[in-house]
Amino acid sequence: MPFENELATGESLIALQKSVALRDFEGVIALRGENYVPDTAPVVEVPRKSWIPRRVVAIDGSSITHKVKNGFPGAEASLVMLSVVFIDVSKLASITPKEIPSPRIFNEMDTAHTLDAVLPGANIVRGEVEDDTPVNFFRKVVYDTLAGSLDNNHETLLDTLREITKGKSESNIGCPIEGCSKRYTSAINKYFCGCARSAQLFETDALRFHERFNELGSNGEVHGEVRHVLEVLSLVNILRFFEHDDRIHFLRDCAFVLDGPLAVFGQPAWLAPYVREEIIRISSKALSKNGCELLVMGVEKSGQYVTHFLDLDWTDDGGPRSKYPAQTVIIPGAKYVNRNIVFRPEDSKPSGIDTYFGRKVFYKTRSGSHAMVNIAIVNEEGRDFENTSHAAFPRLGDALNILDHLSTYLYQDGFMPLVRAHAHAAIPLQRGTEILTSLFKAG
Repeated sequence: MPFENELATGESLIALQKSVALRDFEGVIALRGENYVPDTAPVVEVPRKSWIPRRVVAIDGSSITHKVKNGFPGAEASLVMLSVVFIDVSKLASITPKEIPSPRIFNEMDTAHTLDAVLPGANIVRGEVEDDTPVNFFRKVVYDTLAGSLDNNHETLLDTLREITKGKSESNIGCPIEGCSKRYTSAINKYFCGCARSAQLFETDALRFHERFNELGSNGEVHGEVRHVLEVLSLVNILRFFEHDDRIHFLRDCAFVLDGPLAVFGQPAWLAPYVREEIIRISSKALSKNGCELLVMGVEKSGQYVTHFLDLDWTDDGGPRSKYPAQTVIIPGAKYVNRNIVFRPEDSKPSGIDTYFGRKVFYKTRSGSHAMVNIAIVNEEGRDFENTSHAAFPRLGDALNILDHLSTYLYQDGFMPLVRAHAHAAIPLQRGTEILTSLFKAG
């Protein structure tokens, strides 16, 4: 690392050109040869009806990390906000089918509920707790946050976590307390380690966020993991609310949208299969009661799949977004993904099978926008990542109708439910830092 204000002289470039290690590294990278011909994109025909939901529930979160002054270098905390927006789509009935609604209309048709938390980072401790550490404070706040509820008449997010993982018994777990070598079996709520210190443990320790907590640097990444798990658990929490026999009929005319992929990554990735099973269970119940499965979708705005779609929809003459006509649908199977998107052997385990509870679909909307959609796995056919038939995506046509109907010209490839969710969850930088500064103001 250079000193502050020290400029590169270029001498390192000479050494880099002579580097044997670099030449060896370049030599082992498998490159696509000159004769490489990419696979033909698997374009599919999707049966469509004129169905449009009466309601869309959109979930989005945001976070801002800020340095705070408490006398220690690198002290920081993150303000995390989660928004759940209910959009009454029936109010769009007056809009002509090919007209893109103005933002003003959406402003008048949604209601939002928010959940927020401040997650401590490095060098932040509780003054009233003797011998407290930043990671222990962080663990306590994660527990308190998940113990929160989106509705006072419904289960907490922690209840949801507990219910969907019921039967999962973790034993021989390493204690998260520094210096403790005790192994223990997880329990519910708060409990204590069996060591002489009898340190407090939390049910949410099972999510293992603390394993990535950094006491010597920024924790923005792990705070982001917490935020995403909050989003996923909120989605499942809401689905469980509507599956009640008195409310399940609402699921017939409702769509649920999550900002980002339908997946769980990092330390809590073990949660993804449990989320998948819960969605399949609720969808099966909805099918028997309502005659149709759940419609749950995620929308990605960046990443390898988004880049691949841009590469596909290109011609030398027309440039970007010129190859495919509007309303083209592409569903990549597992082998196609391994050959063209994620560099791995063709017959290896499907990419995302352990971390995703949704399947990828590329869609070019009626207005020519690109949509990288995740459609939730709702049945046995959907579990097979090579199965791209209609049976594996029973509500895909309805999802495409929503993408066509709720596009927005505000942003490239914009989708109004997520624009509104983000508007409620977004933390203006100055306002966010003022909140954190007031919470952790020295003295």
